[in-house]
Amino acid sequence: MALPGGATEVLRLAALLPLAPEATLLLAGRAARASSAVIVGARGCFVAAFDPDPPAPGRPQPKRGKVTAAPFDAGAPAFRPRFHHHAMLLEPLRGGGTPAGLLTAAAAALRPGGQAVLVDIVARGVPAGQAEDRWLLAEGRDTPPPSEAAMTDALRGAGFQVHVVEDAGPRHRAAALKGWRALLGALAAEQGRPGAPAAAALVAEAEAWLLRLRLMQDGRLRLLRWHASVPGTPG
Repeated sequence: MALPGGATEVLRLAALLPLAPEATLLLAGRAARASSAVIVGARGCFVAAFDPDPPAPGRPQPKRGKVTAAPFDAGAPAFRPRFHHHAMLLEPLRGGGTPAGLLTAAAAALRPGGQAVLVDIVARGVPAGQAEDRWLLAEGRDTPPPSEAAMTDALRGAGFQVHVVEDAGPRHRAAALKGWRALLGALAAEQGRPGAPAAAALVAEAEAWLLRLRLMQDGRLRLLRWHASVPGTPG
């Protein structure tokens, strides 16, 4: 699971939503497919997972009947209108798209009274430098992240009522470092060393995370969590 904190963090975010067993959750963004199995197991709800990455080979797939899985394109989201009770959006703009376009589609996909949890990176409005350029390249981003104001304005413009905006950065940084320590410890305990392709991939991933965490520590990036809802009485 590519989300720092793994299953624990996914369940912490899911606990912010009233997910009854008969509810359907729209789950889009990073690790959506893997997270869906965790949420179904803990909350028993239905999950419509939209994941930008293909299924990992050899990984167990979510239970059929409770989960539907589809590719996710933030620039052209294909959410079923007025179908989902609630939504979780996990760094949904990492692969492109605009806040207004994505959040308008998400709001249209929710039933009246539906709640949404959005977690994503925002820029602090300072001029971008070489570190930002290296980070964008390392994470495969075509465009810089939006500002906090742009995200909040897009939520409101889409019809959401914003209830909470939380700085999730400290927990994110701590979970990422804990995950890397665990990975390096596991590698040290293995016999032999990774082959050249695996080692190169590991170094590239480590550089991307170091750049992200350094920019967050310097205050140039933030990871925020929004909790919002669409007006109306839940049906």
